[in-house]
Amino acid sequence: MTTSTTPAFPAPLEPIAALLAQVALAPQQTHKSLTLWPLVLREDTPRSDQPAYVLLARALEEGTLQIDEISEGGSVPNVRVSNRGTSDVLVLFGEEICGAKQNRIANASFLVAAQSELVIDVSCVEQGRWGRRTGGGFRASGDVVSQRMRRKMSPQVAQARRRGGRFEANQSEVWSDVGERLAHSQTTSATDSYEDYIRSRQSDLSDLLGAFRPLERQVGFVAVAGGEIVGLEAIGRPDVFAERFEGLVRSYAIDAIDAALGQRERGRPQHDSPEAFLAAVARARVETGPSLGLGLDLRIEGADVAGCALVAGQVVHLTAFPSQPAQGDLHVG
Repeated sequence: MTTSTTPAFPAPLEPIAALLAQVALAPQQTHKSLTLWPLVLREDTPRSDQPAYVLLARALEEGTLQIDEISEGGSVPNVRVSNRGTSDVLVLFGEEICGAKQNRIANASFLVAAQSELVIDVSCVEQGRWGRRTGGGFRASGDVVSQRMRRKMSPQVAQARRRGGRFEANQSEVWSDVGERLAHSQTTSATDSYEDYIRSRQSDLSDLLGAFRPLERQVGFVAVAGGEIVGLEAIGRPDVFAERFEGLVRSYAIDAIDAALGQRERGRPQHDSPEAFLAAVARARVETGPSLGLGLDLRIEGADVAGCALVAGQVVHLTAFPSQPAQGDLHVG
């Protein structure tokens, strides 16, 4: 088994703009305070040249992937991913893994090459535990952490990268966010875990999630919560997007449910339609650097948008959001 540490693909020409030029907005889907505008590949979209990859949860379930602490003593900001399968494995930004010494989330999207081992950068979302309850490593929780939490982490990681560091986020702020959510939901958690917070909102989440379904050829969505554009998610392959659809929607649904947590972040309106938001993302400045595994890490910085992407030939995963949250009186649709 080898260790993959350098990009395996050349930098494509404006990959984010290229992806967004290949999609069309399908009719919006709305339930209660959450609206999704599906992004569907156009019929004339050329065949993808992306490498074959599978999702972390599937690889763990099939036993071809193992994730554990980097050593017996462990290290909070790192875990070791061992891919013994014949397919590359996609780990999504904000994806939660549970178990080992404490639950973690990925600080960026990473593509772990087949038959390789990779140490990735993570943040802890379970402050009150450092020790194994049972033997073994991590399991997939099925959740991608709250989009609002990822929106805070993304610029922190970008700054660490510019300083020549790894994909580091502010651990204290992550713990603070989890604690605030537990307090807001009046959830008792012996280990201050994000997993317990999500469990406390399961009934509301199930109600929201039941209203949304992926479409044929869909690769992403623009999310609107309470009349405000809050973000964009896209995975370059429709089959993989459909498989991860529920986890990505949960990332936005949990913020729609606990909307009061974001009230103090409101600023001036930035985008009056999903089309305007997509155009802003497509023209934003992009900084490109190596990822930890296969592909390239892209950091998006525009006048009114921000985000990040993993690119391997084409966009593998993209997440973007307004750099200043919109006001409650912004109407979309």
